[in-house]
Amino acid sequence: MNLDKFLVIAGVPGVHKLISTRNNGLLIEDRKEKRTRFVPVRQNQITPLGTVAVYVETEEGTIPLTEVFQKMLDQQETIPPVPPTSNSVELREYFTKILPEHDSDQVHINDIKKCIKWFSFMQENGIFEEAKREEVEAKAAEAEKEAEKPAKPKSKADKA
Repeated sequence: MNLDKFLVIAGVPGVHKLISTRNNGLLIEDRKEKRTRFVPVRQNQITPLGTVAVYVETEEGTIPLTEVFQKMLDQQETIPPVPPTSNSVELREYFTKILPEHDSDQVHINDIKKCIKWFSFMQENGIFEEAKREEVEAKAAEAEKEAEKPAKPKSKADKA
């Protein structure tokens, strides 16, 4: 699942899709307000979800947020997400069940709340399905492009 086109903007609730870039800002699809809008980059802190990672106590040191979301999706039936308004103990317990290797010293409760809020918002608005569909389409287009490449002509050395 590729979340590079999906953004979070400080002070603006929800997860947004990048439509286009301009010199002074971004054109985004605001899923909460169901409209397209312009966001100036000088006035807003904008973070693509594809660049976000969670600290873990493994050799790598971090795990991409896309993998955390995938774990949350895979375990949703058995371990449903707790509400972001839950107390610190419940939030930490949930995150420990989902990602037992997370670094509890560096991953704060507010980080867990954000992760759960983003996950819930994305699920309610069909963003996971959209991201997976776009990834499949991109792979299909890439495979089609590879198939269209002409075969290399044989050189004189190959004929001998």
